[in-house]
Amino acid sequence: MAISANASILSMLKVYYKKEGIQNLLFRNSPLLKKINKERVEGKEQRFAAMYSRGGAAGGDFTAAKNQAATVAQTAEFCVTPGQLFSVYSMNAKEVAASRSNAGAYMRVGGAKMFAASESFRKTLAAALYGTGYGELCAVPSSGWSLSTGDNNTIVLPEDAIMKIDVGSKLLIKATIATAETSAKNTLTVTKINGTTVTCTAAGDTDAAEGDIVSLAGSMSGSSPLLPVGLGGWLPVVKKRTGADWATYIATSFFGVDRSVNPDRLAGAFYNGTGASEAKKSCIMKLIKQLRRQGSLCDMIVMNDNDFLAFAAELETTNTFFTATSTKEKKTANVGFTDITAAFSTNYVENCIDDPYCPAGRFYVLSSDAVEFWGYTNTEKAVNDGVEGNNPGKQDPMTMDADDKANDPLQLLVDDLFTISGGSDTVDGPATMVTLNLFGSFVVTNPSVCGVGEFYGSTDFAMA
Repeated sequence: MAISANASILSMLKVYYKKEGIQNLLFRNSPLLKKINKERVEGKEQRFAAMYSRGGAAGGDFTAAKNQAATVAQTAEFCVTPGQLFSVYSMNAKEVAASRSNAGAYMRVGGAKMFAASESFRKTLAAALYGTGYGELCAVPSSGWSLSTGDNNTIVLPEDAIMKIDVGSKLLIKATIATAETSAKNTLTVTKINGTTVTCTAAGDTDAAEGDIVSLAGSMSGSSPLLPVGLGGWLPVVKKRTGADWATYIATSFFGVDRSVNPDRLAGAFYNGTGASEAKKSCIMKLIKQLRRQGSLCDMIVMNDNDFLAFAAELETTNTFFTATSTKEKKTANVGFTDITAAFSTNYVENCIDDPYCPAGRFYVLSSDAVEFWGYTNTEKAVNDGVEGNNPGKQDPMTMDADDKANDPLQLLVDDLFTISGGSDTVDGPATMVTLNLFGSFVVTNPSVCGVGEFYGSTDFAMA
């Protein structure tokens, strides 16, 4: 209720602003995205060679060995081409003039827009990190969705998909990941998000069926992906690596390589949970075992934070806790783990990363020396939100207040990241457009030392 019912008293009282600036209510960013090494590249493409077979020219019979000499040192050459990502905002002179200082605004409009654009950029890049470049988010569940033209359509998305969208996001319903966007069954615009329930406006009446793919609009050009290719492409799990869909996918050229000749080496190791009774720790250890054979460092385990919680609960049941018997001693209860490590013989994994952008039910065991981002632009600056590694916290929007680009001259690449250009004329005067640019690709330089696994019960995508 009001402090007084007397209008005269109310007109004498001022608004008291208890806290300066704007608070950040957005999700945290991907810890894995910040951890992986970023390398600068140039040219039309980047190539590297990988030996996938030593051949069979060895044995006790010299003539038999000689006949197999042509099989020695079989090598594939990956030809990596860049993906791209943009995040754009505009501002006009009126907005700049009205928010020059704290006297007129919580923060400068340009700074607020810069922060929002940077966060959108980072979260979309995190989606790309776990994808194939097509912008896929999740599959439609078995119940399907009934959609009708207009507002008030409600759908339920997995939590890891919710992390990658926001109010205003445009989503496509497609038959498969690689289906062209022009052939999408329906287009949805997000208007509300309440937990995992999303309210959206649909462009048409076409329903979404079980197994259809939900993807971010603007992720393809024709039949080709535009976003950087991520772990979903380098370490694929299409149809749990079985059946005709998998055979077709793995034989399709990937950066110039047919990986079907030896998927475990050219597309990474894979472990599929065998049943509901198999513990997550068992799945992880079996994948580590496969990778140790390949000489992997196995120094990063990555999984969704819900899976991390279940994994920690498993470990709780296998630990023994001792309670002091003296009634005079104080007792402190501790629930959960600050760090989870894993070991297999001399392989010791210190980094178990709970990444909410990782698809639920899927986990990765990576060799940190083999996973990189090769970028033409300043990727390090783009993903830096001031939070170190997997530490808790998120960026204060006010840290962007001095970097709003409002008075910068028009340039193509400021800080090797921003493009400042003239925007369209508006009723409030001419506008300036600021674009965050990223050109590059995630790269697994040695797929044989990295692997992906799926805990029992996880769902899959239809690739093509």
